Formats: sequence, structure tokens, C-alpha cells
Amino acid sequence: MKPRAGSKALIREINEALVLDVVRTQAPVSRATIAAYTGLSPASITGITNKLLQQQLLVETEIERGTGGRPARLLELGSEGVFAAGVRLSATEALAVVVDLRGGVVATHTEPFDSTTPDRAAETIATAVAAAAGSKTGKLIGVGVAVSGVVDQASGVVRHSGAMEWADVPFQGILEQASGGPAAIDSYVNAYARGLLFDGSFTGRDLLVISVGTSLGAAVVVEGRIQRGFNGAAGGFAHTRSMTDGGPARPCHCGADDCLETYGSLWGLQQELQRSGSNRELDHDADSPLVADAAVHLGIGVANVAKVLGPERVMVGFAPEARLGTFAEKTTAAFLGQFQHSNTPPPGIDTVTTDHAAVARGAACSVLEGLFSARESARDSQPEGLQPARTA
Repeated sequence: MKPRAGSKALIREINEALVLDVVRTQAPVSRATIAAYTGLSPASITGITNKLLQQQLLVETEIERGTGGRPARLLELGSEGVFAAGVRLSATEALAVVVDLRGGVVATHTEPFDSTTPDRAAETIATAVAAAAGSKTGKLIGVGVAVSGVVDQASGVVRHSGAMEWADVPFQGILEQASGGPAAIDSYVNAYARGLLFDGSFTGRDLLVISVGTSLGAAVVVEGRIQRGFNGAAGGFAHTRSMTDGGPARPCHCGADDCLETYGSLWGLQQELQRSGSNRELDHDADSPLVADAAVHLGIGVANVAKVLGPERVMVGFAPEARLGTFAEKTTAAFLGQFQHSNTPPPGIDTVTTDHAAVARGAACSVLEGLFSARESARDSQPEGLQPARTA
């Protein structure tokens, strides 16, 4: 198919992303090997790599010696010239990390704040990123921010965040105005999943990632890509309805009753303590029956989603503050119990601790991903030898 009129710049961008992706996955790598992987001509590879070297996206490293001719210099990603930032935003702080092109964390900073208004949150993020990046002399290409709740990444809108008490907040635009640069936003769990996909930590194609913390979330990975759904609504796991025990209704911050959020999240557990007349903090020893009940509801809820989607694996990530006694183990047991009479075996399930920095790092990886992935809109405009870059 012929390239569309006016698409030369876009084709150039796609080819650059394709070359960068090969270097990311194969480094150190020769120009000849890049040409073999991409199908691009040697002349095209030379022009692209020279430009990427000037931009410090690539650097020349060791020399590859062949059987004859001039030795070839190998290429790898630059580590000093270009960086991305990621932030995990909570109701009390902005945890910022700065990562290099390989996704390695090179700096961190935590900035506390006492107001969850969008403008104040954006200002705090800008301050945190500036502090984290202060010692770096390279170019910061963008900021990714993870927010608890339902986030429409494409439009840059936080549809709902109980933790921040936000509804339909166009936070990407607010953040870009405060920071003066490009930004991207996503949910906690999608940001964490992005980090897994960027690293190649998950080598399969279909994955369900559940996050358990102050709130609940789900990331749905199908054919190696995070599914967004209409208006970014895919993964609305927290507000599925849970089976009740016949007791009083449990009001959710979304306005409905008996959402899974009210049973399986830390917010829901704390609300249940308050309804029982206690104002103390949750204690995994004293409140073990409450935690055990939450594990049953959570395990059943995860199993229901897994039965619909049929993933290869399920990963349940517990925030550090959610590692309450045997919460993780009992959640796994409840999950597996739902497959006792199933016609197919359960997917593999792992429970892990998702530290806050991993979520921030995943948000930064969402910025980096744009360097390595061909645009969806250009898949029907393929230049010489171009094979679609791997995307996630």
C-alpha cells in the first residue's frame, strides 16, 4: 500500500521507533543486525541511527569484529541524555521517580501536600519532578502520573477517583499547564502493568493484574496490550457488585451500595470498622475475621473476572500497607476454590507486593513507550520493509 499523502514525517517517526525498539531488546547491536530485524535498507539505518545518536537516544559502545572489513561499532540506548519522570499521586503525597531510557530509576523525591484539589495536585507533582530531576543534565521528555481510580488515558480525564474525591477532572491538561511540558495520566494498576510489559517481566499474551490497596483496580492485558475500553472504563473491577451476607448495605464512595470496593479494599475495611463503632486503625491481628471476609469477597471477585476473560495468568498486587496477615494467602485460596468444578483449570495466580515506587516507575514507562512503539494510526502506511513495532 502506498503511504498516505503528507505522511513522510510520520513514517520517519515510525522507523525511528522501530530502530529504538530493536536496540532496546537486542543491545548491544550492530547496524547490520538492526537492518536485518527491521527490513529497512542500510542507508535508512545509517540516517536514522546518526540522528538518534545526535539526540543522545543512542550511544556507540563496544566494537564488533567480523571476519573481514572494517570493525562495526555496536549501539545501545543512551543513559545520560534523555529521561522520563513518573509520579504516584495519593491524597497526601506525590512520589516522583526519574528513569533512563531502559526504565531504570536514577532519582526519586517525595513531596507531601495537604489538598487534593486538581490545581494543587498538579503544582505538587511539578515540584516533586523538578526536585527529583534537579541533578540531571539531560532532557526530560515527559511526565507520567498514576492516579487511583478510573482514568481515561486517551482524553486525559480522571473519570472517578474516590481517594482524590475527583469526578471527570481533565487532569492531563491541568498538569501540562503546571509543568510546562507533555504529560500522560493513568490508573495505578495500568501504570504498574505498563512497567511489567516494558520490562518483559510477563512473556505471555493475556494477563489480568489486580491492585489491592486503599482502592481496588484491574488492568486487562489482551494480546500483549492494555485494554482501555470505551472512555477508559476497562478494568472497573472495584465497582462490580459483591454478594452480600444479608447485613446492612455498605455505601460506596461512587454512590452505589455493596461494590467490591466496600468489601475488599483498605478503604472499605476501614469504613466497616467505623460502622461497627470503632475509630481505630485497622489491625490485622485484632481484625482477622474482617480481613478473612474481605479475602473471600476479593478472591471470588477476581475469579469471576478471570472466568470471563480467560487470562493466562492472574497477578494480584498488594500495596505494602495491604499485606495484612494472611490476606494474600486467603485471597488466593478463595480464588482457586471457585475453579473446583470448572471445566478448565484455573489460570496461574501470583500475589506480589507492589511498592509505591514501582507504580511511579510504571507511569514513567508509559512516557518511554512512545519512543519505542509505532502509532496505531499509521499501521496502514508502512515504509520500506517496515514491520509493526511491538506495542503494549
